[in-house]
Amino acid sequence: MKTTTISDIALLSGVSKSTVSRVLTGNSFVDESKKIKILKAIEDTGYIPNTAAQSLRGRSTKSIGVILNLDPDYHFSDFVSMETLRGISSSAQMLGYRVSVIIEPCNQALPKILREQSVDGIIVMGLKEKEEALFSLAKTDNSESPHVPIVLLNYSEEYKSFPSVSFDNEENAYNFTRYILSMGHQDIGLIDSSKDVLAVSNRKHGILRAFEESGIVFRSEWYFEYTNINKMEAGRKVAINFLQLEKKPSVVIASEDDIALSFIAAVSSSGLKVPDDISVVGVDNIPMSQYSNPPLTTEKVEGYRRGVMAFKMLKSLLDGEDLKEKHLKIRSVIVERNSLKKI
Repeated sequence: MKTTTISDIALLSGVSKSTVSRVLTGNSFVDESKKIKILKAIEDTGYIPNTAAQSLRGRSTKSIGVILNLDPDYHFSDFVSMETLRGISSSAQMLGYRVSVIIEPCNQALPKILREQSVDGIIVMGLKEKEEALFSLAKTDNSESPHVPIVLLNYSEEYKSFPSVSFDNEENAYNFTRYILSMGHQDIGLIDSSKDVLAVSNRKHGILRAFEESGIVFRSEWYFEYTNINKMEAGRKVAINFLQLEKKPSVVIASEDDIALSFIAAVSSSGLKVPDDISVVGVDNIPMSQYSNPPLTTEKVEGYRRGVMAFKMLKSLLDGEDLKEKHLKIRSVIVERNSLKKI
């Protein structure tokens, strides 16, 4: 005979497992109509909760964990990452929550946090493809285990079982590329950071989709990728390779403003003029981008807003609420300046 689980009670009640858990522990508000349905399902099935797990679930630390999954040098030098963390922290502080920043790869950090039950909820920033710790959670029914809600700051089909707040990276890049094409550019080069980072790979998909629709052939010699080096150094190294090309693109799309600015500085010192000889665009709209020479055309990406939305989603899960939307995506805005010319 099959043992009744929290998943069964949630299904019968038409609510989430976390809502059932909140009723069992009595540690937060649950809508009265939902509570009645849950209690009736428990009575009808004769469900007996795992008291050890229930005891663990009932403990509240009033803290959340933010896992910085990528290299800490990247996160702490990245404007959007820090703005996101600021949004999370300010929102958490207003509601009396502490934020613990975990500087460790997700595959190492997540199992330890879940085992120790050291935080009430988790936000993961900077996902890569094939995060095994998340895959194993998605495949396992943890209905009788201590439940810790998890919100991701990147979206991918492979992680769709987890709620997320992300930039609409593919669509944003697609629209930005269409804008560049509308300015008359057909020869387009790309500068990317590591392509196994979801945000970067999703952006590349959007750019290549715009290429395909416009009949543009992707040229591998105009694709520059850097990994594990400083962004400013990346722009300089790409500029060296770029200057050696026999045929050069008319515009270069950099995956981040920092790279675009260092690239501009390097090609300018060689005698090329931006945008007369080469147009350059970036992504993020960091404060320095408006003061460069020339001011940088870029995408405005709202990191602070992402952080606020992520904490709000996590708090809803902690309160046992059912999410109206499981995956929220934020669109960027094109900021037109002088580093991109019309041809």
